[in-house]
Amino acid sequence: MDVLQVYEAANEAIEYARKEGPFFLEVITYRFQGHSMGDPERYRTKDEVGKWQENDPIGIYRKYLLENKVADEKALNKEEGNVEDEVQEAIEYAESSPEPVWQDLIDTIYVEEYKDE
Repeated sequence: MDVLQVYEAANEAIEYARKEGPFFLEVITYRFQGHSMGDPERYRTKDEVGKWQENDPIGIYRKYLLENKVADEKALNKEEGNVEDEVQEAIEYAESSPEPVWQDLIDTIYVEEYKDE
């Protein structure tokens, strides 16, 4: 739940993997919302979710950026607005696009022939 810790651990894992081989990196995270819009989330309490939200990785990283003067509040707010605009554009594009045809799905999943090179 800490962007900087994940970044540091990933760099160590990459360095190790390049020298020694495969490496397994376990990253613990928490999903603040249900699996879907229809998920009633009866399997966890508001207290549980609230406790995890205290360690929200976006908030932690935002605080780090402000405290270390990497960015100011105005720049972060502007970037957040840009992200919201980009997400909204993606939603509008998806909603206005035609439904994919079944053939597109199976054409991109199955391989008819595999050649070991």
